[in-house]
Amino acid sequence: MPKRNKSKNTNATKPGNAQNVMIEKSNEEVKSFTFDDVEASISQAEFDAKKSQLIQQLLEDISGWEDSKKVAEAAAQKAQDSLEQLEKKVKELSDQRDELQEKLDAIQKKYSEAEQTVKSAMNKAESIRLSADTYAEDVKRAADEECLKKLNEAANEARKAWQTKIDDLSRQIQEIAEQEAALHEAQRQLDKEKRFVEDEKEALDELKEDLQARKSRYEAANPMKIARLETELADERSKYAVLQERYRDLQKRLEDLQVLMDIVKTEINDPEKGTRIASMNEIVSSLQKLKEEYNRLASVYERYPNDAAIFALEEKARRADGLERANEALELERNRYREEVIAARNATKELEIVKQEVEATNALNEHLLQELESHKTALESRTGDTCPSLSKVDMEIEADDFKADIMKRMQRSELLRLSDIVSHVKNFAGSRSKEEQLYYTDNDIRAFLSGMAVSRLIILQGMSGTGKSSLPRIFSEAISGFNRLIPVESSWRDRNELLGYYNDFNKKFNAKSFTIELYRSSKERCQPIPTFIVLDEMNLARIEYYFSDFLAILQEPNHEKWLIELVSSDMRTLPMELPDSVKAKMQREAPTIFAIWEKIERSRQGDIKAETSDEDKELLTAYLSKLGQLTGAKDLIDGRKIKVTDNIWFVGTANRDESTFEITDKVYDRAQVVSLNRKGVSAGNYTPVSAKFISAEKLQALFQDAINNNKHIEEVKNRLEALDRVLMEKFNLSFGNRIVTQTIKFVGVYTAANGQVNDALDYQISTKILRKVINSDDDKALYDLLDAVKDYPETTRLLEKRLSELM
Repeated sequence: MPKRNKSKNTNATKPGNAQNVMIEKSNEEVKSFTFDDVEASISQAEFDAKKSQLIQQLLEDISGWEDSKKVAEAAAQKAQDSLEQLEKKVKELSDQRDELQEKLDAIQKKYSEAEQTVKSAMNKAESIRLSADTYAEDVKRAADEECLKKLNEAANEARKAWQTKIDDLSRQIQEIAEQEAALHEAQRQLDKEKRFVEDEKEALDELKEDLQARKSRYEAANPMKIARLETELADERSKYAVLQERYRDLQKRLEDLQVLMDIVKTEINDPEKGTRIASMNEIVSSLQKLKEEYNRLASVYERYPNDAAIFALEEKARRADGLERANEALELERNRYREEVIAARNATKELEIVKQEVEATNALNEHLLQELESHKTALESRTGDTCPSLSKVDMEIEADDFKADIMKRMQRSELLRLSDIVSHVKNFAGSRSKEEQLYYTDNDIRAFLSGMAVSRLIILQGMSGTGKSSLPRIFSEAISGFNRLIPVESSWRDRNELLGYYNDFNKKFNAKSFTIELYRSSKERCQPIPTFIVLDEMNLARIEYYFSDFLAILQEPNHEKWLIELVSSDMRTLPMELPDSVKAKMQREAPTIFAIWEKIERSRQGDIKAETSDEDKELLTAYLSKLGQLTGAKDLIDGRKIKVTDNIWFVGTANRDESTFEITDKVYDRAQVVSLNRKGVSAGNYTPVSAKFISAEKLQALFQDAINNNKHIEEVKNRLEALDRVLMEKFNLSFGNRIVTQTIKFVGVYTAANGQVNDALDYQISTKILRKVINSDDDKALYDLLDAVKDYPETTRLLEKRLSELM
């Protein structure tokens, strides 16, 4: 029997003749089967059965070939349709190409016309420059001739005046006046000509500047004429230099004539002294009075120009009109050339735009694919985990090692009394290896333990090296708690430095180590474990700037309100995929919401028609939130708030030096202060002990029991009231009810841990009350206060130290 793969290969060669070819091959195979493969012993019946079986198989193959033929024909028809569409697209692109080519030819034609216009403009500019040069030469020549003529006339009149003998004083005065008038007239004409030359010079300078501007404007358009224009400009400058030299010569001649007038002397008849020799200056000074009258009368006539002046003014007016018209024509020509150049530039820009459009059309498909890919990437980034650092904590908490560690801590021997905690922590710290030994007094540990009952914020202050940072660490190790150290930086200015911030660029919340540890400690698995988050050197920055949210919420009596808002909106996002069981449940219980999820899935796959409104997304988010299927930190309240649980205490260490800020009353009043002013000293033999355990819930119960069974409440109130009276009387200040309440709680826990009432009050007075007046300069009031607190050793020591400073 033939193999099926042979028939398939035959079918693939030529679909149209597949059936005939396969029938012929099958017949050949039947013949081959009949005469070559059948033994002589086979009967005719067996042969017929075998033949029927073979024919049946052949008919089945033919049916399969017919189906294949139909599929091939459908594919061929689809290919033909695609080919027609492609041909249509090619035709459209060809039409677009022809249209763009026509636009390109038109732009090239405009560009050629603009180029011809620029060349014509350059030719006109050249002719204008030549006309201006000719006009400048004529003006210079006329000015030179007129100046020489006037100077010659003035010189001749002066010679006649010098050679004429004055017969009498009046005649001499008249002649000298006439000569002086002639000289003044000549001087006035010379000044007029000088101003005219200067005006012409300014006009020439303006023409030269205009030509220079034209040269710079047309320099890019016609660089072939630059060299020739520069040469001609150099010639013009040389001509201008010659003109200036001639002007200086005329000026010098005028100055020589003026000197000559000063030294000329003549013989005059003086009615009183007779005939004498007098200089021209003396004659002029003697004629001053007559000249003043003459000038008064002449000033009247000078207001009216003579014929020559009128002619000169008219000539200048005509020249000015001509120059103005020429200037207007040049400006119009310049504007026209500028418009033509702008049009040429616009044509060039249009050509570039057309080229860019052609390139953009060719790259359109690739650009659209890239844009689709970018949208897909952006969508995936938006639906990813917004706060991966907190989600990482969720996974770490569920790790087997972490669970085993929690279980190990909770299985240790339990501490049952507050006094046991004090002695246990003391022995645990003092019995360690020599390198790790720490020494604390019973009162230091009692104060720290009592502070935990008073406030969630404990401030450890004192000089360096007294074990401020080590106390919460050794305390937590002794009771199998957690201790997290967070170094404070001096650059912290707001809550974001402590908690973290939301990055709008990558759509992620960058949680700081403080937030990570706070979130880890608030997990349900960690809530039995007492946790101390230590802000090391917390007053390197202003505490109110970065810790104000915690100062506010920790005053709430309802611990359910101990919530810190990380961001203003829900950070949880929709998952990329949902389990089949969740989708089935959603389809069954909420088909409308399931339809929204299907739209989002289609949109992620590139379906731009599958749009989802914000309201739909909110409905889907709310539903998946109930099922715990949103992506993000699991234990954030509303996806944006972190809870401060009852197992958490914040401990801040504080130094007092030039690098730190003063802690304000607001912080001191809300915190419990523990002062470590002395370096720890060994108390002798310590009993070696291993870590024990007390749960946060048990510790809170011991605190509450001690406070409820406090037998010293009235005594504490009476002592504080007595102290308050002294403060009011001597310092005119008081302390609030918060300090009274804190002191009562502190004394209750302190005494339950086998401490003394006096020591507990000394702690509170020295750390929370005395600081309000310790900087006072009123030594008399301080002495009165010292007498009132003589039963409190630490308070007395601090007051005596202050008084010694004032002495």
